This record gives sequence, structure tokens and C-alpha cells, in this order.
Amino acid sequence: MCTSLTLTNNSQHHFLARTMDFGFQLEGRPVVIPRNYTWKKQFDGTRNTKYGFLGTGRNLGEYFLADGVNEKGLAIAELYFLDEAKYSSEVGEEQVNLAPHEFIIWLLGENASIAELRERITEVNIVEKEIPVLGFVPPLHYIVTDKTGETVVIESDSGKLVIKENPVGVMTNSPEFEWHVKNLNNYLSIQPNNFPNKKIATHEIKPFGQGSGTYGLPGGYTSPERFVRTVYLRALTESGNTAADSLNAIFKILDNVTIPKGVNIKNDGAIDYTQYRAVFDVSNTTYYFNPYENQEVFEITLNEELLNKKEPVEFKYTTDFKTTNLNE
Repeated sequence: MCTSLTLTNNSQHHFLARTMDFGFQLEGRPVVIPRNYTWKKQFDGTRNTKYGFLGTGRNLGEYFLADGVNEKGLAIAELYFLDEAKYSSEVGEEQVNLAPHEFIIWLLGENASIAELRERITEVNIVEKEIPVLGFVPPLHYIVTDKTGETVVIESDSGKLVIKENPVGVMTNSPEFEWHVKNLNNYLSIQPNNFPNKKIATHEIKPFGQGSGTYGLPGGYTSPERFVRTVYLRALTESGNTAADSLNAIFKILDNVTIPKGVNIKNDGAIDYTQYRAVFDVSNTTYYFNPYENQEVFEITLNEELLNKKEPVEFKYTTDFKTTNLNE
């Protein structure tokens, strides 16, 4: 599962946001990977990061990240792409051979923009390789944005990575991105205004109250439903002028696709729920992290001190649910 979106506010400030929905406890936490960091690939050797970056990850011998933003303002999130992702079965000669979960580290560590990524995407060969924490090859696709506000989707087609324009700024899960965009044609009647009263013969029918324009807006947690719902909310929610305005708006949108623990259970009994929500301020390279256990939003900004560290830096956070006592 998972839902992602980009947002640009009235001040042309750009953001990338996502929910991380999964049935296996990922135990991800905020982590900074510094510049010039050497990381070991699962195929043919090591690579060094040119740019430092910040995101949600876990150390399993090497760091694996599910999302992030680098010092140049290039941001990415990976989402599950069940039954659709197609990887190469062989290591390519004179290519950067990566396991699916290593693509984020390569992209953030070596690219400054989507324009550069377009030039370099053919260098990469994504090869079938298990991720240690899961024990199987994760089917993934990716949403990417940068400081220009451009947003693209990257999906694997017959083993090759294909960059697709994203005109709606939203991505969820399977099926392929083009299907979701075409499916929006089924929701032409959705609107923020009430429908007017209407006469049938001599009888007048009218809305029960506010909200009749949203009748038919899908409310379930399937990928197509979350896609349609997020596109509608993203297009109409007031994004404001300041970063604070926009963060508030983004979390309100994410509230509508955040999955409570216990309402979505897989056939094997695993409980699929939103383990965390993350927002990346692309313009200011700042990361906002909200775990499932509480309503607190934790903030980290990339700075020179973090970027020049010799080793990655992990950040711990509290999971205690906090309130503010107004009696005091």
C-alpha cells in the first residue's frame, strides 16, 4: 500500500509527501547519509555519494531508504507495485547494477535534478534481488520531484526503468500509472459545490446538506480509491503561502488515506496500516516525520554539519502520545 503526493503552494514552495503502509513492521527512522559516503552494493562493489541526503531508512548492514530528499532538492519515495514491477534477471555489462531497494540511494546520492536523472536513467539496471528484512524481491515504483516542481513516476517496463510524466502529482500502487490517470474519467461529477435542486415531474429533490458534490468520491483503501481521493483533495485543498500553511494542508490530505491499525487485514493475518507519514520540503531540504503512535511531527533540516559527517546519522524519536493540558 502507500499513498504519495506533491504540492506547490502559492509562494511556489514545493513538497513531496507520503504514507508508508505495510503489514510488516519496518522499523524505519530518520537518517542522514552524508556526502562522499561509501556504500556497498549487492552487485559488483561499492559507490560513493556525491550529495548528502535525508530520509526514512534502516541499517541492515547497509542503509536502505524508502524515501528522501538530497541537498540539491531532489526528492523520491518508493511505493509497492505488486504484480507490475519487472526487473532484469541478469547483471548488465557497463551498467550500474542495483537491487530494487538500492535505487533510492543511487538517485539521491548522484543526481541533482530530474533533468540530470533523465540523462542518466539508462545507466541503471535493476536486477532481481531480495531485500534482507523482507526475504523477497520487493516490487517497487517511484515518485520523484525536484526544486522546479516537476513530478515524474518511474516504473519498470520489461526490466527497463521508464520515466513518466505525472500531471496530477499523485501516486499510489498497482496497477500501472497510466491506468490510474485514465480511471479519473469515471469521476467527472465530483465537485466541491453542492448540486442544485432538481425537479422530477412535480417533485423537487434537493441535497440533505452540504457535500452533495462529493457523492461518489471513493472512500475505501484500495489503490485506485486512494488515488482518486488524493487527486481530488490535492487539487482543491488550500495550500497557503507559508511552509507551515502547506504542512498543515498536506497532513490534512494524508489524514484521508492514513490507515488505522486493524481495519485492513491481509489474507495471511498481517495487519496493513500506516506506519509513518513523511513530508519533504524540497525547497528548504527539510524533512517532517510523523510516526503512527502519536500526533507529533518531528523536523530535521539538512545542514553542512550533517552533510559533512563521516558516517550516517540516525535520529531517535519518542512514540509517547502527548497532549497539552490547558488547565495549567
